[in-house]
Amino acid sequence: MKKLKKRILLILLIFPSLIFAQRSFYINPFSNSYWFGIGGGITYIQSDFSKPEPGFYGRGEFEYFFESFSKGIFGIRLSGGYGSLFAKNTSPLLIGSPPRNSIDFLTYYYDAYAGLTYLLNFGVINPYLTIGSYANYWYKVLNEQRIKAYDTKRNLTIGFYGETGFKIKLADGLTLNFSGTLNYPNTDEIDGRVYSKKDVYVVGITGFSIYFGGIKDSDKDGVIDKFDLCPNTPFGLTVDEFGCPVKIIKDSDGDGVEDDLDKCPDTPQGVVVDKFGCPIDSDGDGIPDYIDRCPGTPIGFPVNEKGCPLDTDNDGVIDSFDECPNTPANVRVDDKGCPLDSDRDGIPDYLDKCPDTPLNTKVDDTGCPEEKITEMEGTFLILQGITTFEAGKTILTESAKTELKKLADLMKKYPGSKWRIEGHTDSHGSSEFNRKLSQERANTVKKYLISLGIPADSLIAEGMGEDYPIADNKTEAGRQKNRRVVIIKVK
Repeated sequence: MKKLKKRILLILLIFPSLIFAQRSFYINPFSNSYWFGIGGGITYIQSDFSKPEPGFYGRGEFEYFFESFSKGIFGIRLSGGYGSLFAKNTSPLLIGSPPRNSIDFLTYYYDAYAGLTYLLNFGVINPYLTIGSYANYWYKVLNEQRIKAYDTKRNLTIGFYGETGFKIKLADGLTLNFSGTLNYPNTDEIDGRVYSKKDVYVVGITGFSIYFGGIKDSDKDGVIDKFDLCPNTPFGLTVDEFGCPVKIIKDSDGDGVEDDLDKCPDTPQGVVVDKFGCPIDSDGDGIPDYIDRCPGTPIGFPVNEKGCPLDTDNDGVIDSFDECPNTPANVRVDDKGCPLDSDRDGIPDYLDKCPDTPLNTKVDDTGCPEEKITEMEGTFLILQGITTFEAGKTILTESAKTELKKLADLMKKYPGSKWRIEGHTDSHGSSEFNRKLSQERANTVKKYLISLGIPADSLIAEGMGEDYPIADNKTEAGRQKNRRVVIIKVK
């Protein structure tokens, strides 16, 4: 039987530890504890005598508390004591009794208690409640008017009691106790008079208790010392069923890599990471895939914050292939990132004032042919080697206007001179059409020179048609040379 009890106790102790080996699991330190106490106080009786007086009481007690894994714990109490009950009455107790100046009684008694106790463990102040029965052996001494001799009567009663109070923990194993007990002896003879109701009395007690034993969890890890293989675990650590610290795996960003190994602890939710907890960067450009808009960037290419190859000048050609990385904004470029040069004269279109210069023509820094004006024995040739007019039209090109301005400045150096403006065409079209076109072009040049300040009476405009070619009309280069304006100083 004893072996069975020990096994049951062992199961009760181990099983909770296995299930609740966490700090949220509570072990009552008063479990399996033994208590011995002493105390003393005063008594008051409610009896047939109308004026109760305080008596004295002293007792010793023993308590035992059972197993508990909660704040509340049950136990048994055995106690016994010695005390007195005292009261007075100045009126007759029985009808027809002679009047008396003073009637009192004094009862001395021994008692023994047995009860069930429920104690709440709150650390320092621990309230409790006890109920049970008790035996009261008493004898009284009546002293009527302080004249008669003592009259002694002895009796034994069995009654009930209830007690409430609290134990203040002064130190481990020592408490200061305060309590109040209500005693119901189930008799009306304690005061020596059977008159109207049964006697009841209360006792107020102050005392001390010492206790020992109990289930202890010194490091408060949820595993009792008896089964704790790591009895000095620092407070706050999670332990296993043996009371030893366990490693808590923390993964703050929820990427599957614990914080101790996570080199990127703030990865957004749902992002695929590598073994170090960092977002995958498939192309190795330093921009993780989840924000990389150009995930296939070749290795070694510099990229922007979106993971796309850099295009510093925003011309549509990435820096790695851009041979002209500083092209101004909005300038059209070729596949190498360089500004377009339609006439291939070395001057990009956005700077070329003569964008239609014939191939292999030497130009200045504005893109216009050099030495446009030639003086030869008093004859000035102008607008040769540039496009003066578009094919079939009489509107001057910008490059032609530029050269005419230069000529006008030169003509002003010869005041009073006469100038003949000859318009020439290529052989494309009929002779009549070309003669008319050449005359209109000569007139256009004349009007423009007049607008630049050249006197109208010093200018003669003549259309020469296609009759005076200076190059072969069978080739485009030759025809372009034949489409010219020649200005001759005639006086």
